[in-house]
Amino acid sequence: MSRTKYTLFGTVAVAMAALGIGVAAAQTGSGSGSDTGLTTTTTAAPNANGAAPDAAPKTADGRPGRAGRHGGPGGFGGPGIHGEFTVPDGNGGYKTIASQVGEVVSVSSTSIELKSEDGFTKKYVVDENTLVNAGRDGIANVKTGDKVAVQAQVDGSTAKAMHVRDATNIKSLREKWGFKKPGN
Repeated sequence: MSRTKYTLFGTVAVAMAALGIGVAAAQTGSGSGSDTGLTTTTTAAPNANGAAPDAAPKTADGRPGRAGRHGGPGGFGGPGIHGEFTVPDGNGGYKTIASQVGEVVSVSSTSIELKSEDGFTKKYVVDENTLVNAGRDGIANVKTGDKVAVQAQVDGSTAKAMHVRDATNIKSLREKWGFKKPGN
């Protein structure tokens, strides 16, 4: 096989790997430097949570999701229910981001505490920089028992909420205005 064909195959393999497609190749023939047969087989690789690649992740309110900037698979409220990860801070350093989906245990104008389905609880600081998607009155609309997704920046033992997304209120508002979930 010529060097050009190896380069082309390598480029295609890298592109396919970036798209999450597995590549298997087998070379047939004598290997004498002449054109030999090349057989490729592609299979779809499972996604991070082991699901088939055509099984789209869901958001906290059950709608089809997508990968978020800092949310990993599914973005806010994707397949993970809680965890922390590190991202570039834009200044040559890094910052730690906490993500959690769960039921509101307590909420005030300065904090929110969630409990995930596995029993994990965490309290987050809420301030004037926290983006709250819950209705006109922001954090005042969030109630104990609501299903919520939070993303926060962690600094030591403090987690400052960057985004609070109240799936319970969003669903209620969508229904009020006649919006339906995709596929309904």
